[in-house]
Amino acid sequence: TDSFFILLEYKKLGKKLKNYKLTYFDKVFLRRIIAALLDALICFFLASIVWIMANIIGFFTFGIIKKAIPFILPVILTTYYVYSLGSTTGITFGMSYMKIDFLNNKNQNLEVKELLIYNILFFLVIPIGALFLISIIFPLSNNQRRCLQDYIFKTKFILTD
Repeated sequence: TDSFFILLEYKKLGKKLKNYKLTYFDKVFLRRIIAALLDALICFFLASIVWIMANIIGFFTFGIIKKAIPFILPVILTTYYVYSLGSTTGITFGMSYMKIDFLNNKNQNLEVKELLIYNILFFLVIPIGALFLISIIFPLSNNQRRCLQDYIFKTKFILTD
């Protein structure tokens, strides 16, 4: 009988979700998630190439280079974000593909100094937030779907299409 009531509740929730219209901020948030996944795939691809090259070189150097892989992989991640966010557009490939832009509280693109500070803050907030599920719950609990680092740094994302 419990499964029957769960099924009824699920059907009620399904009807509510069918009638739910995505807001502008929901669309921005969903695109941010997809952009982050695309950026993660790019970083994974770059890391795979480096790992393969390190193993090939490691074979010829009797494994010396392979010991450096744990130190090289974070450099790849940081370099990708520094070069993409530090470019003239100030957005990553995933953000560009998903047509979202990143602005400060004055509705301007962030300067290189601001992007550097934002990146440092991002890499500090996300692991801690993921550990306590704050990174997942916080954007869902506010109407503008802003993440914790957006509130701290007073930034926002907009759609460019």
